[in-house]
Amino acid sequence: MRAPRLNIGVLADGENRVDLYRELSAAEHTVDTVMTPENIRDFELIIIAVEDDRLEETVEHLATFARRGQMFLHTSLMHGIQVMDPLETEGAIVMAAHPLGDDRWVVASTDELGETIVGLLVGELGGSIIQIDDSQRKQLSAAVTYAGYLRILTRDAVRFLDTFVHDVEAAEHIVRGAADRFISEPKLGSLMMQHASIEDPGRQRLFRDLARRAAEISRAQDIELWAIQKEDR
Repeated sequence: MRAPRLNIGVLADGENRVDLYRELSAAEHTVDTVMTPENIRDFELIIIAVEDDRLEETVEHLATFARRGQMFLHTSLMHGIQVMDPLETEGAIVMAAHPLGDDRWVVASTDELGETIVGLLVGELGGSIIQIDDSQRKQLSAAVTYAGYLRILTRDAVRFLDTFVHDVEAAEHIVRGAADRFISEPKLGSLMMQHASIEDPGRQRLFRDLARRAAEISRAQDIELWAIQKEDR
């Protein structure tokens, strides 16, 4: 079922990384930027893409200008649907949708109509829906951030290796290979010598923390105890 083409306004502050402007335009919706909350009345659907800590106040401000039957969708992963209560009180249809990876979306709504609309929108964008309790959203958001740190860690590992091989492309190749071939941690003695050799305090601290977490997972109690003792110093 193809959803009706909508006149959509996007209210964004530049801090929220979910950008639906291009994707919704490609789906042949009419999409424009909402410059101020006062200008939302002409739109059928308003996408609210603002920083997590600004969402609540933004919703409250929008509620002043919302009309009955108007649709609102926020893109925060941290917040569930309850933050949209001021808009729902004004008779608006409220929804939430946030992408996870390339084709999965965490969505929320308050009724069957909202559920149908957000499902159609996500389907148009080539996605499938994941339903989670609002109480789990902050933990899910933390898990996504946790995974995102891998990118930062990978970049730092490349820079660390480049210090010795003096070839960024070679360092990148080594990092990819190390990730593919990594089976288990070194033994404690080797790990301690590696840790002691790291001159950068930040890298040395992270090395210890990663070693501890890996040891917790693999139940390598000697390494875990060593890491704990290092933390206490």
